[in-house]
Amino acid sequence: MSDRKDFNFSTELRVRLPETDAFGIVFHANFFIYFDVARVDYLRNLDALRFISPENARNNALVHATADFRSPARFDDILVVHARVAEIGSSSFTFEFMTTNKVENRLVAVGRTTLVVLDEKTWRPISVPAEFRELIQKFEGDSLTKRKAP
Repeated sequence: MSDRKDFNFSTELRVRLPETDAFGIVFHANFFIYFDVARVDYLRNLDALRFISPENARNNALVHATADFRSPARFDDILVVHARVAEIGSSSFTFEFMTTNKVENRLVAVGRTTLVVLDEKTWRPISVPAEFRELIQKFEGDSLTKRKAP
């Protein structure tokens, strides 16, 4: 997993009461929602949602997700979710996430999600759009791993 300095983007969110369990700790599945919020904010920040939208006959599907929990988050905590595209393949891209408690500057969770770009009509994998690839490469720089680039 990357170090915090490897992330060029982050977004903040506040833990809401229904996201916590009977012990007052964020229920583990909610971290995947937090990761998804950060992923969409990241793409929106780069004006990159347009490359993977149904309007362009493209969609994307989550094919893999992992999370490792390092310390608890509780109701009303402000969390910073750092996000980056770590890898781009021929038809997929992988995000890494690092969630920290803003006030305590404490690592809460880390995770990864991999998405595959799909043709909207056939639902078959298609190439990651070249413009998307270039935009991410420019933003992430040399830290981006490229696999099977066309």
